[in-house]
Amino acid sequence: MIVAKEIRRLVSRTPVWTLANGLTLVRLLLLPPIFLLLRRGDSTAQYLALLLVATGWLTDGLDGYLARRMGQVSELGRILDPLVDKLFLLFLILFLILLRDFPPWVLAIILPRDLLILGGGLYLAHKRRTVEESHLWGKIATNALTITAIAYLLSWRSIAPILLVFALGMVGISSWRYGWLFFRKLQRAP
Repeated sequence: MIVAKEIRRLVSRTPVWTLANGLTLVRLLLLPPIFLLLRRGDSTAQYLALLLVATGWLTDGLDGYLARRMGQVSELGRILDPLVDKLFLLFLILFLILLRDFPPWVLAIILPRDLLILGGGLYLAHKRRTVEESHLWGKIATNALTITAIAYLLSWRSIAPILLVFALGMVGISSWRYGWLFFRKLQRAP
């Protein structure tokens, strides 16, 4: 209840319906067709799923760029974008676990990490009255995981495990960085 109230307070300060926020929501809307296409399993469906995943990946970079370029940076966007990034990637990984040979233990690493990052971000938003931005290592980890997911989607068995090791290394570095920043900002919080 306190979290919802705090989000409403933060969001009310800036525009809600912007092109960038719309692109962020498009990413969520891509998830059901991606699942259905992966479930179909034929090569045409696989490539259409790849096209939708690539579209989701591109909108991840494009929404932030457009928000800055068009002067539409909003508190909602600063909350919604990383949340949708995490949901998109988590559901994509879940789909690949269910329908491809993606290792299920990866979800057991990423899900708690993402919940901690989201919880820490909401706590800092409440304490500091501002929404923290994503950092470079988090974006690198997200991109590495997305590329890895694409490799599993395309059944690139020779390179997918190598990409997974790299992606998990980036997840580890970004987790350490988020934790370090959280405790540093917590010490400075009023």
